[in-house]
Amino acid sequence: MFIALDDTDSTEGMCTTYLTALILRKFRDMNLKVDRSGMPNLVRLNPNIPYKTRGNGACWFYIETEKSNGSEKEKIKRTVLNFLKKYSRFDDENTNPACLFLDDEIWTRNFEILNKFYKKAVSELCTIEEADRIADTIKVEIHKFKNGRGLIGCLACLGCDFSDLTYELLVYRTEKNFGTERRIDEESVFEMHKLFYPGTFDNVNTEEYKPVFMPHGKDPILCGIRGNGIEIVNKAFSVIKFKEEISFTQIFRTNQHTDAHLMSKKISRLKQHDAAIIEGTVTENPKRIAKGHTFFKISDDTAGITCAAYGVTKLKDIAINLINGDILRLYGGIETYKNTFNIEKIEILNLAKIYKKENPVCPKCNIRMKSEGKEKGFQCRKCKLRFKSDAAKFIETARNLKPGIYEVEPGHRRHLSKPLCRYKI
Repeated sequence: MFIALDDTDSTEGMCTTYLTALILRKFRDMNLKVDRSGMPNLVRLNPNIPYKTRGNGACWFYIETEKSNGSEKEKIKRTVLNFLKKYSRFDDENTNPACLFLDDEIWTRNFEILNKFYKKAVSELCTIEEADRIADTIKVEIHKFKNGRGLIGCLACLGCDFSDLTYELLVYRTEKNFGTERRIDEESVFEMHKLFYPGTFDNVNTEEYKPVFMPHGKDPILCGIRGNGIEIVNKAFSVIKFKEEISFTQIFRTNQHTDAHLMSKKISRLKQHDAAIIEGTVTENPKRIAKGHTFFKISDDTAGITCAAYGVTKLKDIAINLINGDILRLYGGIETYKNTFNIEKIEILNLAKIYKKENPVCPKCNIRMKSEGKEKGFQCRKCKLRFKSDAAKFIETARNLKPGIYEVEPGHRRHLSKPLCRYKI
């Protein structure tokens, strides 16, 4: 039986992964078999959605049950619902929990429907009404609370095909430490990075020399070690020195850092809250405003759009050096402002050429001639030899950019954004 959970947390605390891990610990105490690997799944969805609490992630796991044992299934369902009701942050107006229970044969028979819904939910805006229709179509048992928006994530996460995947080892705090400063030996974190990067990634920002795998809120997570395999995140965990008591750990299979949210689109097809890859030519030179935020415009053969590289990331320094005529592929999406594309990665496909105008050199005196004025030609200061204005030379000057992909640094990167260190995987 498949079990999915979503939207149980809030900006003030809790975490759906924590609730999932607590339920799994309870099931292990009940001697229930969790999946074939014993591993739950964390599926991130569209990061541009306005209703998300923090990371817009839903969780699912699988419990092996006997088809004929209806009482066991009911006991499992009661346990899940009791945990959800106990730990979900119902007091937050933006928290709208849901969970669902789905038998194997229904999941197998309807995976194509779920996968289609996942692909939309990871890159576009989905409605509760859409989720309700799918739930009715496939006859899934759902439990919704408040407005039930969490049903969107519950259904979508079960459609993730994990065509690309990563793992995250989550370390959970003891309850007495919730809301207090997180205490980890930072040098051990950099030692971990030194030993295992790029097998582990996005755990430190080497330029700012700080760990970036610890959340800042009141949620129960101490840190999350991201990597490409189960063995390597376990090895990385063994290197880190913790300065506070750990409650427990849990590894999740995830779609994080895979660019699963990015679908290629023409600019005219973009809608608010879309995540996308667009290509176009710079048609308006960059402008920088307060805090370093940098804006420029690109156009394709269908439309144009303003693009933003924000001041907290180094992409602003790439963006400010673009010029009209540069051809780009941009990775990102539209969030609050419907006519602004927020950039996650910039890929420079072709750089426009810049030419510097130089006055001709006098062939007799071997000195640079002076301009007589616009369209009036040139004259040698020494021998007074004259040349027409078309004698000027145009020399190509070097750009301080090169074709290639430029990314946001760790700590500012979204959960789904694929770092360059994973591009060969």
